[in-house]
Amino acid sequence: MTHLESYDWLAIREPEDYLKLVDLLDEEFGPNVIAEKLKEHIAPAVKFILIERHYVDKDYRSTFYNFYAKKGRPYRDDCVRLHFFDGRVEFDEIRTDLKCSDEELGDHYFGYIVLRPTNFATLGRSVLSPDIRVGARGQVIQSCHQVHLLGHTLFVWGFPSMAQHTDITVCAHVSCWAILRHYSERFPPHREFLMHDITELATPFNPGGLTPSLGLDIYEAERIFQAADCFPVIVVKQRKQESIFNAQLLAYLESGFPLFVAINSHQHAIVIAGCEWRTAATDSSLRSCHVWSQVNSFVAIDDNRLPYSCVNLSTEEESDTYTAKNFDAFIVALPEKIYYPAHAVESISKQALYSLHVRNLNLPSDEVCLRRYFITTISALRRFAHENRSQMGEILVGLIMRLNSAQFIWVVEYATSSQWANGHIAGRSIIDATASPKDNNPVWLSHNEKIAIVFDRSTASIGAEFLDLKRSLNVPMSRIESNLRPVRA
Repeated sequence: MTHLESYDWLAIREPEDYLKLVDLLDEEFGPNVIAEKLKEHIAPAVKFILIERHYVDKDYRSTFYNFYAKKGRPYRDDCVRLHFFDGRVEFDEIRTDLKCSDEELGDHYFGYIVLRPTNFATLGRSVLSPDIRVGARGQVIQSCHQVHLLGHTLFVWGFPSMAQHTDITVCAHVSCWAILRHYSERFPPHREFLMHDITELATPFNPGGLTPSLGLDIYEAERIFQAADCFPVIVVKQRKQESIFNAQLLAYLESGFPLFVAINSHQHAIVIAGCEWRTAATDSSLRSCHVWSQVNSFVAIDDNRLPYSCVNLSTEEESDTYTAKNFDAFIVALPEKIYYPAHAVESISKQALYSLHVRNLNLPSDEVCLRRYFITTISALRRFAHENRSQMGEILVGLIMRLNSAQFIWVVEYATSSQWANGHIAGRSIIDATASPKDNNPVWLSHNEKIAIVFDRSTASIGAEFLDLKRSLNVPMSRIESNLRPVRA
């Protein structure tokens, strides 16, 4: 195969067409396994694959120079990249160019997967849109990845993934890499870490040799996030406190933080990057119930599968699988300025804030009340207020715009089951995410549709001011949905 034969254009008219990859790819890329995975798990929206040969992949090169090049068996240093398109894109073989009728090539691009020449476990660095994953549903944490191809700059929204190498990295390394790669794409201050970098961050010395393939425990994974300038928090499931564990997991997930999840019974680690709500709200016997009760399934980045696999709560759907009941612990890699943890929000939202809303903000106490809380930034809250100004009213929007808060805040929302089913809320509170868990009142603002309570946190007494919002429109308030993007399968 010469460099003049660097590209092939494969039409996908039916799932069996993926099997043609076996004849188009060299055997060290494991085309049989890859073709079967694509055949089973890629949606019919994909109509063409561009095969890009001789691709230099930075993550594979990092392991090649530090591991594979040292082995007795020779390994290639180049990869293959597969690009996925819909039916409106054409490949001009003479001009070696891509074109489409509306000249918006990026609108018809679904992402890529890299294949490593390692003979087995060849699925390398990949970013696919969840919209083309069979079985993907709900909402997923995503970032916008830039892709350079044939002189074009394309963009794809997705979450990074790859298979473990097995001989140098395992599932825990890949999970750490995926989270940190998402951070480097989503947040400019975060630096990019290659796969070999991850193996070195796990220990205070160069592990080398066989050590990385023996795996990581959760505390070594914590060390990786610390060394990568994150501020990780480990949450372990305690006996008879599963609901509190689940509430914290969902709270951080809805905050836009992908979670490193340990599944001890399977000796496995995955990333939880999204969730799916139940289609109908489910009532609970609890007066103030966390919205965890409304989750139907989670979306996982599992190195044994293509990304966006479904994790059910308690009943197995796919073979060789696990459920959310098998989750033993998780790590959330936080930015520095979040000092008020989810378990403190769970406590205050269930007791003090709930009583405040029932007593002063007319929260319905005769119907099941669902609680939801998540971290966001004050700028994101102000953007939501601006976009929903007609719904929220000028007084409430003005309060939010002038709120003298820290960069990070916790938002607590309350809704009856009927309101939740329609995407509405009864009341909301804004909590200082930089507060101490011992703070006697970390709340800046609470409100419903008619009344706002503003707290003066500049003094020890913390006075409260009640304001009539004077909303002219009798329209319900929408809940905030800003950190996860919906799957459009």
